[in-house]
Amino acid sequence: SSHHHVQHSQRHMGNQFWKLDAALWSERDSVQVRYDLLDTNIAICSPEVLMMFSDNFDYQTLKRDFVVGTLSEEELGKKIYVHILAGEYAARIHNLRSYDAVSRDLLARWAFPFVPDTNVFHKSGHWGPSSYRYARGHKYLESAATCSRSARLGPALAIGAGTSIADGCMISHCVIGRGCTIGKNCRLSGCYLQDGVVLADSVTATHALLCEGVVVSPGATIQPGVVLSYGVVIGTRHTVPSYTIVSLCKQLQLQVSLSDDELEYASAGRSSSGGGRAAAAAVRRRQTSSAGGAAAGRQPHRSAADSDSSSEASNNESSSEESDDASSTASSTFGEEGKGLEKPSPLAVKVAQALASFDKQQQAAVAAQAKALAFDVHLVGKGGAGYGWPVSDADQPIHSIAPPPMRLVDYSYDSDAEADSVVNGSADGTGGLAAGAVGQLDAAAEGSTAAAAAQGSRQQAPLDPETMFMQEVGETFLRCVKERFAEVNAVIELNGLKIAEDRTFADCARYIFTSMMQLCLPAPAWVSSEYRPLFSVDAPDSSTKEGKLTLLARFKQQLTEWGTLLRRFLKSEDDQVELLLTLEEYCSNEGVFEVDEPADEDSETNIPAAATVGGAAFAPVFANLLQLLYDNEVIEEAAITSWAAEKEHADESEKLFLQKSAAFLEWLKTADEEEGEDSSDENDSER
Repeated sequence: SSHHHVQHSQRHMGNQFWKLDAALWSERDSVQVRYDLLDTNIAICSPEVLMMFSDNFDYQTLKRDFVVGTLSEEELGKKIYVHILAGEYAARIHNLRSYDAVSRDLLARWAFPFVPDTNVFHKSGHWGPSSYRYARGHKYLESAATCSRSARLGPALAIGAGTSIADGCMISHCVIGRGCTIGKNCRLSGCYLQDGVVLADSVTATHALLCEGVVVSPGATIQPGVVLSYGVVIGTRHTVPSYTIVSLCKQLQLQVSLSDDELEYASAGRSSSGGGRAAAAAVRRRQTSSAGGAAAGRQPHRSAADSDSSSEASNNESSSEESDDASSTASSTFGEEGKGLEKPSPLAVKVAQALASFDKQQQAAVAAQAKALAFDVHLVGKGGAGYGWPVSDADQPIHSIAPPPMRLVDYSYDSDAEADSVVNGSADGTGGLAAGAVGQLDAAAEGSTAAAAAQGSRQQAPLDPETMFMQEVGETFLRCVKERFAEVNAVIELNGLKIAEDRTFADCARYIFTSMMQLCLPAPAWVSSEYRPLFSVDAPDSSTKEGKLTLLARFKQQLTEWGTLLRRFLKSEDDQVELLLTLEEYCSNEGVFEVDEPADEDSETNIPAAATVGGAAFAPVFANLLQLLYDNEVIEEAAITSWAAEKEHADESEKLFLQKSAAFLEWLKTADEEEGEDSSDENDSER
């Protein structure tokens, strides 16, 4: 223990008992059991770790997979050590939740001397170096920030230089950048405003992130978890829904695993899009005029966009100059390094600047262009600019900048073993907060509820291991179909699952094959909602000729697209025979493919009646399926012959599909005989 050599790692999930192997105490003088540590999520690794992740396809997270896997294979010589901090502060920011947590710790001076008022961080720009001053209540204000006497500033605040806060505002637990403009009667709590953000009068925002140049029109409401990217404009009196991500960029549909944050922040530069500056000038002009024109003799600061809009001569000139200005603005906003990534179009930047100016003439001039851009009005409101970036519903409350919903979940376990399996399966490797764990458990509960509803609210026994493996292979294959994986990547995904579950290639081939067949029918009940659109909406009536042709056409399409992948998992003739036996089992709705009886017309279940038919829909075309598998070289003739020979000695009840295939088997036999006769005739002619 003096070297802090880790022997065992397990995530602590509240009030539970731990079971430790007695072998942990063997050949060791002393062992410490620590349950009072919080993981910083910082790992210093040797270069070999990258190779280990490459070799082990089932490794997804550092803590849950790599650490546990390495500790279980200590005989290979790999060791893990831990460094325990006594008085220092360390944390890794890997999502918005951790960003918020670390920011609050800095404001609360837990990381002293790394606090704002030491002013050790270099800043450039119009306001010069950092000049924060500390005040009671963990407030940090730069010298050039201005705040109205009637504004109420709560605890845990950081306000940058050049920021102005108008009358009647209430702000607490916020970090506000430089050059921001906050109008009258705004309510901010737990928000992060980057440089140049403009909030008009009576704006309410809670636990949100507003990037540079964002403009929020009067009376708008920003709900918790919202992220507004660079240059986004929110319309008047509009409410942005919780956990919404809005950007001036349209989301790319990529096959790479690049997250939305990586795409957005990699392409974003250091300066705002310009819309915030124009809007700030407009808000200041309006506030000045409402105060009685005390500075009437002084011309307010006007951006290039304002100057262009105020002159009719400029408007009558060629619009190419405005296009060039917008293009250069977009270039400066997103930097040279963003050329190959996602950035807003020059037209989107130009329209956003006009909408953010609060000038009705400018807004009317770009109305047609705004309509052509088709901004997501339901997210940004009328007069807003931006597109939504959809994210996974499960990840929203866990990784959001807003606190997760604190809902209690009542669990009951049949045994201690089941409780242990649930606890171990819930570890996500983030080592984060208790609130995050509650959110995960709640998400799991909601998933279980949805699954129960899909089954018609009927109680079912726990799934057996074979059924679970069938569903895991199915989910993995469906993800490859949905995300259009290349064949080599699909092989890697499925091979990783094979290694993790200690299965054979034939086991994977069986359920890849049945998943291909299931895509020809409505989705089974176990399929999650994100993959259901991949399935057919109806089940053809295979008792009719038209229905048979439709079903075979669908299967042929799947075989054409994924037949090569299936062949790569069929390594021998025995594997092919196993596949034919699985086909029999699937067409008979037996074993793991067993389904409930077809639902009545007046049943209240949400499962389509066609989905309960299952593989039995393929039973009338069994021989045709053999023909397609043979023609596409998935199954060889020797495997079909071996399968038929094996069935000859089975009971009569198990010869149903052999009898259905009698004509095809006879054709194969005749073709072999004719081929043998032709070859003998050729040999005779050569002699």
